[in-house]
Amino acid sequence: MNCKKQYINNPKTEIPLKGGRGRQNPIQRHGQTPHFQIQGKKCGVHATQSRKGTLSQRDLTSAIPGPDRRADRTRAGQNPTLSLCMIVKDEEKLLPTCLESVKDYVDEIIIVDTGSTDKTVEVAKRYGAKIYHHQWENSFSKARNYSLKYATCDWILILDADEEIDKEDAHKLRDVIKDPVGCETTHRVGCETAHRVNAILIPVFSKYSNGKNTSVTNSERIFRNHLGFHFEGIVHNNLKYSGPTKNENIRLYHHGYNQDEEQMERKFTRTSTLLKEQIKNDPENPVPHHYLAISYLDRKKHDECIHEAIEAIRLYELRNSNAQRRLLTYYTASVAFFRKKDLTNAEKYALKAIDFYPDYVDAYCILSSIFFLQKRSDKCIEVTKKYLRLLKPIESDPSTALTIPYNTLQHARLAYSRMAIIYYEQGKEQEGSLALEDAVNSTDEKWEPYLVIGKYFMGQNNLKMAERFLIDGFKNDPKNKEIQYYLADTYEKSGASDKALTYFKKILDDHPDEIPAQYNLGLLLLKDSQFDKAIKSFKLVTEKDPRHIGALFNVAIAYERIGNIAQAKDIYNDILTIKPENPEVLVRLGTLYLNEPNYIKAEKCFLNTIKLDKYLLEAYLTLSKIYISLNDLESCVMSCDELLRYLNLPRNITINSVSDLSKLYINIGTSLIKQQKELLANTSFEIATLIDQCH
Repeated sequence: MNCKKQYINNPKTEIPLKGGRGRQNPIQRHGQTPHFQIQGKKCGVHATQSRKGTLSQRDLTSAIPGPDRRADRTRAGQNPTLSLCMIVKDEEKLLPTCLESVKDYVDEIIIVDTGSTDKTVEVAKRYGAKIYHHQWENSFSKARNYSLKYATCDWILILDADEEIDKEDAHKLRDVIKDPVGCETTHRVGCETAHRVNAILIPVFSKYSNGKNTSVTNSERIFRNHLGFHFEGIVHNNLKYSGPTKNENIRLYHHGYNQDEEQMERKFTRTSTLLKEQIKNDPENPVPHHYLAISYLDRKKHDECIHEAIEAIRLYELRNSNAQRRLLTYYTASVAFFRKKDLTNAEKYALKAIDFYPDYVDAYCILSSIFFLQKRSDKCIEVTKKYLRLLKPIESDPSTALTIPYNTLQHARLAYSRMAIIYYEQGKEQEGSLALEDAVNSTDEKWEPYLVIGKYFMGQNNLKMAERFLIDGFKNDPKNKEIQYYLADTYEKSGASDKALTYFKKILDDHPDEIPAQYNLGLLLLKDSQFDKAIKSFKLVTEKDPRHIGALFNVAIAYERIGNIAQAKDIYNDILTIKPENPEVLVRLGTLYLNEPNYIKAEKCFLNTIKLDKYLLEAYLTLSKIYISLNDLESCVMSCDELLRYLNLPRNITINSVSDLSKLYINIGTSLIKQQKELLANTSFEIATLIDQCH
């Protein structure tokens, strides 16, 4: 279906967050006035800012189409059409899911392919797409604008290949474009004027960390065609449009941040390269600094993230910008500082975010964690309750979200768990139980809050409380592997090794191939001197993983303990073929050779240990014994000198007799006693005796 194209002269620059202090906010909550106005109703308006940053009456009317255009669209509104516009490259795996979600609700599919080498084009053709080929020009906006150029319908829907519309909401795509009306709030409090909208925002849900976390943001994904609307920004492109908007609850799921490590690294390299180029060309623009900070945060490059976030903040504040991205930049900086355990700066930037917009839910969530770690219990309870109050309306109506992501949608269980811990520590059992109940009710994984609380008390070495909550978690999910690991660890630390063994065996009953459980079982058996059982357990590990260094090392120790020295030596040598630079193995193997005695092989082991700069005291003391046995006093003197240097003892000494050398080892032993290294001290005294006896 082809439609006559019409344009207006001044397309909107972007969705600003309008307003400042002292102006009425349509979603003002609890008597607080944010720096900007954000939609909190089902529908709202975004219009062009005046030069002073406030909306004039002229701003509110200039973007509304004239009577002739409005009449044309009224007629078209009886049965408006919808174009899906996409840009793709090598998306054969994801594209079918995307197109399947909307194929019955769009009138045409426009796809701009920027150089696919897989079967992307063939997939698109199966869905009747109109495909246009363009070379990649290092700009997502350029490619996306090409797709808009080919659209012929009344409205446009924007999707990426890694996105899909919720199957229960997809039918709404037809309804929302039928003569849509939004609410435009004027400067007079309580006065609202209905206008037909030009753009529709829908909630976009993104999954992170293998689906363990979800964010939501509102995005302008549906807008009128033929009005000159277009995208800008080479990476994170923004729609430039004018006129009223409204929000609709058509859920869109974005899977682009929930990919494997290799894909995420490729995405980071591509994105960061383009952003750095944008910064080079426009260094005073805060936007690319903002997005580069987020890219660094996603890859856990926290120092780089902080550098870019602070620069973006400086530029935003210099401009006195009221863009929503400024709010997200404060939060990004706070998270990076938090991950670096710099809680002072993490708090600073979270508070800046709240000062900028007092109802910013994510800022209260991270403050809850900060105050919890700082043991500021009252403040933690206060901000946690505020976070939970702000979260509820977003959960019930995602269309009220901002146009920046809310990143803490799934943190209610953690927030309630923090409150429960505080109450339990304060001896407030009833309040703690209520908070724990709320935590359990906030998640489908009913065991998780018990694990969170149990792990906390375990970290505080309160093993009794740790056991209490871990056991309750285990009752909720008797086959939960993680809880069983922590229970085993708790019992091992408390000295109840029999109970620890029981839980490792439970894990293996449900997961016979679970190597960590098998390995830890072996360690417990070895610790309890059940050497034959330990050997059996470690061998089960090495059958599955022949290069498991820990299992090989400990099975060799077990063989030593039962007197099978030959088997132990063979295994130690096997380990050195896998990992030659293993000082622990070199020391143990060298000691076995020394006991044979095989002085040449023992010397080689300890010299290699010294090359690794590990166990220097042990190595030089043992070499001293070897050289005395070989009647090599010159090498023994050299080892003695290294020991004196290591212990910072006087070295400018003339040795006139063997007795003088013996006295030096007595001095070394005395120094080691002062350092509470009695075993090494005894070795040094033994060397002194050997010197006296042999010479």
